[in-house]
Amino acid sequence: MRIIFMGTAEFGLPVLERLIDNRKNIIKVITQPDRPQGRGKKILPSPIKKVALEKGIEVFQPEKVNEENSIKKIKEFNPDLILVVAYGQILSRKILDLPRLGCINIHASLLPKYRGAAPINRAIINGEKETGITYIWMSEKVDAGDILYQKKTVILADETFGELKERLAKLSGETVEEFLEKIERGELKRIPQDDRLATYAQKMEKEEGEIIWENKGEKIYNLIRGTTPYPGAFTFYKGKRLKITRARFLSHYFPKLPAGSFLPGSIVRIEDDGLLVYTGDEGMIKILRLIPAGAREMLANQFVQGYKIKEGEVLSRHRPNGQQV
Repeated sequence: MRIIFMGTAEFGLPVLERLIDNRKNIIKVITQPDRPQGRGKKILPSPIKKVALEKGIEVFQPEKVNEENSIKKIKEFNPDLILVVAYGQILSRKILDLPRLGCINIHASLLPKYRGAAPINRAIINGEKETGITYIWMSEKVDAGDILYQKKTVILADETFGELKERLAKLSGETVEEFLEKIERGELKRIPQDDRLATYAQKMEKEEGEIIWENKGEKIYNLIRGTTPYPGAFTFYKGKRLKITRARFLSHYFPKLPAGSFLPGSIVRIEDDGLLVYTGDEGMIKILRLIPAGAREMLANQFVQGYKIKEGEVLSRHRPNGQQV
């Protein structure tokens, strides 16, 4: 099968590697142009380009994939199928109509739930118990095409966004050969999505990671999990941002506290391996790892020792204008 793989982000690597390893396929890769990355803003290739070149696969990097010159080059390859995984550009109808087996997108949710840019983050933040991947027949409307194939997986109790993203990427790689065999044999039915059941997962903004300690403990914990490692969950200690990178939710921890003695966000207890923080309901957030402003990631006990943390101190939240609430 002649396949064009379109991808840019690391999420697509397991699929690309499986396609290349299957010698039955003739592969060409389209990825985004090299971009500034990291703090130094050095111009670097995408993870997809790096692997493709290492494997001796031809790479095409159009600035705008829907321009006539780009479409002409795609036509010349005469693909049977275009497989898209986290590419970063919307395909025009001219491209969608080119391959005989269609343009197929792998999306990291159980569509029609969580269409959009941040399905993994949003699923964890919203407390979902399961998710998965969906292969869809691409249309001009983003993530709204007919469903061809789905694979479900349970979201583990303490799983972070980064960990679940890695698992779903791996699941995509594990299922792609079966999918290709089924679509080539004509065994897959196109199932239209029910738009009434659609939900949307908008791109995550950094400020969405701010912890509101008045919320329920489970909601706070899901926010921490769903934003780790990006965009990151944070609070403030003595006016400086404090990023929380690993925590636990102690749902059955009910300390005997004098009524009104602690505000939400108060450090109730300091243990050998963590800080117990009071929330808006029963139960505690136990902070295990964190990053103080201007410092590296550290264990909670290192933070306690280095910053002389005491029980009763309060982790606060701030309004955009800097006023503490």
